[in-house]
Formats: sequence, C-alpha cells, structure tokens
Amino acid sequence: MQHIFLESKRLVLYQIPIYEQANHVSQWYSITEKKNQVNIGFIGMVHCHPEWNNTGVQIIISKEENRREGYALEALELLEQYVFEALFYQRIAVKIIDFNKPAIALFKKAGYKLEGVQEQGFYCRDKYYDFILLRLLRHEYLRRMEKLHIFL
Repeated sequence: MQHIFLESKRLVLYQIPIYEQANHVSQWYSITEKKNQVNIGFIGMVHCHPEWNNTGVQIIISKEENRREGYALEALELLEQYVFEALFYQRIAVKIIDFNKPAIALFKKAGYKLEGVQEQGFYCRDKYYDFILLRLLRHEYLRRMEKLHIFL
C-alpha cells in the first residue's frame, strides 16, 4: 500500500521513494484522481535544500486530456501547503522553458512572481531557449491564505 501524502476533494498525492543526490534531495508524488484512482501525473520537490529551507518544484501532467482541468493547480496548492506549513520552508522556485506558456500562466495564476530570465539556459534540438525563473515566498503564501480564509 502506498503512503498517502495529502488530499483534496479530487486528488490524492502518493509519495514515491526519495531520490538523493550529493547536494540535494528530490521528493516526487504521484497525482491520483480520487474518484477513479487514475494516475494523472507527478509533482516533485526538486533540488530540495532543507538546510536552506527552500525547494524547487516540477509538475508533469502526463496525458493531454488531463491538462487544463485544474489538476496541476490543485496539486501545487497541496504541495505548497506541505512545504510552507509542515516543513516551514521559506521559498519555492520554478524554472520553466520559455515556450511552455501554459506552465508559466499556471504558476503566475498561483501567485508566483517573476524573478528573472536565464538566457539560453536550455538546449534542445540544436536550439537554445530561455528559462523563466519564478518563485513564491512563505510570507506571500501566508498572506494569500489569510485572504482566502477571510472570504470563506
């Protein structure tokens, strides 16, 4: 039986075994729809630095038909809750290839702020692309949660 990490109305995040490298840890979770127990994709804390209280995040929604259904945002909100409220981290960062406009829009909708651009930071098929760097700080997350609870 898999360990249940967090759950919302529609989703459950199941923990996948920890992957460790020399200077950081990555922790991935499968995103599973509760109703049908169907795997939709994965969300991961990548380049996690507990000693610095920060992590990166990546989201993969495997099938095209599951995209633009709100699953990624819902999974991101669950992971943010864990990162900021349980781990007490100070920062979540994300690097997105500039042509992935839906992902950039998703993180901006979630309140992530533009931190900068890593010009020509990604090379694929004989072409260089920019990375868009976004981040969310703990105090910004907490402020957002306060506003949401006021209107509930």
